[in-house]
Amino acid sequence: MVGALVFVGSKMGLPYAPPLVLAALRLDIAGLLLVPVVAFQYEYWLPQTRRDFIGVALTGVFTLGMTNTLLLTGQQYVSSAVGAIAYSLMPMLMTAFAVLLLPAASLDRSDAVGIGLGFIGALIVANPTPATLLTARVVGVGIMLASVVVFALGSVLTQRLDPSMPRITLTAWGALLAGLFNHAVTLRFGASLAAVDWTIQTVYALFVLGVLATAILYTVHFELVDRIGPSRTSLTFYVQPIVAALLGWLLFRRRVTVGVFVGFLVIVSGFALIEYRLLFRLWRNFVGVGTRE
Repeated sequence: MVGALVFVGSKMGLPYAPPLVLAALRLDIAGLLLVPVVAFQYEYWLPQTRRDFIGVALTGVFTLGMTNTLLLTGQQYVSSAVGAIAYSLMPMLMTAFAVLLLPAASLDRSDAVGIGLGFIGALIVANPTPATLLTARVVGVGIMLASVVVFALGSVLTQRLDPSMPRITLTAWGALLAGLFNHAVTLRFGASLAAVDWTIQTVYALFVLGVLATAILYTVHFELVDRIGPSRTSLTFYVQPIVAALLGWLLFRRRVTVGVFVGFLVIVSGFALIEYRLLFRLWRNFVGVGTRE
């Protein structure tokens, strides 16, 4: 639910602020909220080792900075549901990058087919044809997919680096650095805070993006990773498009086309192939609980 608010909040704020400025403000808010929280909760809350500092730089400039620049730029051209569907490729891309970059990771036949299905599903969602190749919608999906690639690659690189800091602490400092990075990008491309139309809708959008969809989302995400593991946590990526589609219809009257729905189902099928062992265990546990009751 919370994750879907990233895409809904973006659509709320983009009419009133340039995407690069909106991305920078989102990360400013998240960093300013998260750093005091981790300082209160964790003894190890300041970067101390060389790997910690490299991890913060990687997270700030690459994983969060570039990702949010691309995400907000691409979200101008697509609905919140399509944006969420693009991000449902995340678990498959992380699997692919892990195989390439992590020594212990390996790829079997079902993984390879699942990753392939994910990209086929993304193509169905984008629906590129010679006539529509440069339309705003196709370009928007392409930028969103680039955002997913950058985030997945940055996450796996950080995993390989293995800094000593807790993940949420690393993210908190990374968010602050990412905000500064995005402000620098806005200046490079001629955008500024003066371009923001400060309406009540802008404030709502920044609250949704900075507080709910970033500070709270990251806290919940890493808590879930610690409690149930990354594989089960990745299942939340497949709830986001459903919630985003419902909220997009309620708030913006945007409908999901048949092609987008079919593409999403293909992506989900790809994930099911990659994580079929996990899904089988979850199903067996669920049936077992039902039988005992």
